[in-house]
Amino acid sequence: MTCTRASDPSKVTARGPGLAGGPVNRPAEFTIDTKRAGQGGLGVTVEGPCEAAINCRDNGDGTCSVAYMPVEAGHYVINITFDDHPIPGSPFNALVGGRAAGDAPRPPNNVKASGNGLLANGVFLGSPTDFSVDSRAVAKYGQGVVTCTVTNPSGSRTETFITPQSDGTYKISYTPFEEGPHTIDIYYDGVPIVGSPFSVNVKRGTDASKCRAFGPGLTKGIINKVNAFTVETKGAGTGSLGLAIEGPSEAKMTCKDNRDGSCSVEYTPTESGDYDVSIQFAEKHIPGSPFKVKVDRPTSVNDIKVSGPGINPKYCRANTPITFKVDATKSAKGNIDVKMVTDKGPLQQKPIIRDNEDGTYDVTYTPNPEGALLTANVLYNGHQVPDSPFKLRVRPKFELDKIKIEGPGVSDSRGVKASVPTYFVVDATDAGSGKLDLRIMGPDGFPRPVDIEKKDNLYKIKYTPDDCGRYTIEALYDGKSLPQSPIHVQSYSTGNADNCRIMGNIESRILTGKNHSINVNARNCGDGNVTCRIRPVDGHYFVNTEVVPKNDGTYLVNYSIKEPGDYTLTMKYGGQPVKDGFYKFTVTP
Repeated sequence: MTCTRASDPSKVTARGPGLAGGPVNRPAEFTIDTKRAGQGGLGVTVEGPCEAAINCRDNGDGTCSVAYMPVEAGHYVINITFDDHPIPGSPFNALVGGRAAGDAPRPPNNVKASGNGLLANGVFLGSPTDFSVDSRAVAKYGQGVVTCTVTNPSGSRTETFITPQSDGTYKISYTPFEEGPHTIDIYYDGVPIVGSPFSVNVKRGTDASKCRAFGPGLTKGIINKVNAFTVETKGAGTGSLGLAIEGPSEAKMTCKDNRDGSCSVEYTPTESGDYDVSIQFAEKHIPGSPFKVKVDRPTSVNDIKVSGPGINPKYCRANTPITFKVDATKSAKGNIDVKMVTDKGPLQQKPIIRDNEDGTYDVTYTPNPEGALLTANVLYNGHQVPDSPFKLRVRPKFELDKIKIEGPGVSDSRGVKASVPTYFVVDATDAGSGKLDLRIMGPDGFPRPVDIEKKDNLYKIKYTPDDCGRYTIEALYDGKSLPQSPIHVQSYSTGNADNCRIMGNIESRILTGKNHSINVNARNCGDGNVTCRIRPVDGHYFVNTEVVPKNDGTYLVNYSIKEPGDYTLTMKYGGQPVKDGFYKFTVTP
């Protein structure tokens, strides 16, 4: 004999956002807990506007995870039974189509619809039509869902096509196939928008004024070229489309039905002159018809312009890609071709031509070998453009003797003031493309911090000579030493360090990782700045320090040391030691 615990549906609980509702087309989830209810069968049903698929998963711990998928907005009833008895709270009422849990409410009154497809008496039988739904006013509340139904007089529904646009609007199209009053319901997240439902009376008839034609072939034409335009008849009813073109030549015309309420039209004139393009719908001219079109020959190749560093001998350097631009904006569409040869053979790589889709082209190539005479033939529709061919001598990749170094930080005959920031400029604009590596060594043989600002091939080098003595500047360009390198700069003292005082007690023992500050009074010291260097007694590096000048003539020196050990601190003003400005201290964990 087996004894089991009697079932108790009152001990079953259910919780989760899916019991309250949620947006359409998203799983609505909740959890059922039967741990304290004994043995019994669990039942879940969902009733609502549509059949919602239900997925139940036994978690193996006395709980069950449930998710159902509502695909239509409306009220749903969730029935949960245990041992054939409702659990507490069952049935649960859920609203689907509103905001998701935690989302801000979306005000549907700010969502509006407009367009020919919503005209009360302007929709024709069998004619594709559309309208727009504008939800941009509620975009800040998150991503909503637009749904739409078109109900026919018979009670059946017409298929709709909803196309989200990239700007927060939606395009909804449909083709009515019954005469009479139609009802159009539009929802945003399951809530009717302002004006919904809309009443539309579908009737037989045509209206040519609802057609439109557009495209380049209606504004300008080119002889012996295909010129195209589009005719839209959406919402204009069911009627025939008539096309005709009159002008100096008989232009062959073709029309393709795009099956979406529009037609693509192409024509090819063979002579220049003025043409009339006539477009009729149901034997009536559409707005703008007949269209006046000026047809001309293609623009001459003489209107093509070539410019840029790629045709400038100054920038033609070995193994360095360069680009030039071909401007054909004043010419008809044509084919660009670039052929390059040198007196030492062809280029290793063919030029790369990129169509910018605006009438211009970017041509990139890599000159080689060094010293070769390069000839660039630029062809448009097989003809040389003005000034083509272009001839260029391939210069070395870079020329060190073309690099200039100048500025107060290197060229002042008096030297530089200790502790006063200075700079110099490395000008490599005429030297070709390369990488600048620079190091400044102090009088003690330790490197000093360097700040490098680069614009094109112009470098501004900033540094602060914190000590008196000779500084050595070493400069490499693409790994090779510059002719001027090394440069020696003398730093001399400035101001009166004797008047500089360290305020407060000097700490001989500090903790690792702790922030420390030293106040320095330099009010009566004259020209110059406070500098501070901290380094291990047996080390070859400096600890990062921050020297902050204040408006009252004092300085704050901030530092933090991560590694334990013995260190020295050197404080100077204008390159000269200050009183008590050199001492040792110990850093402990």
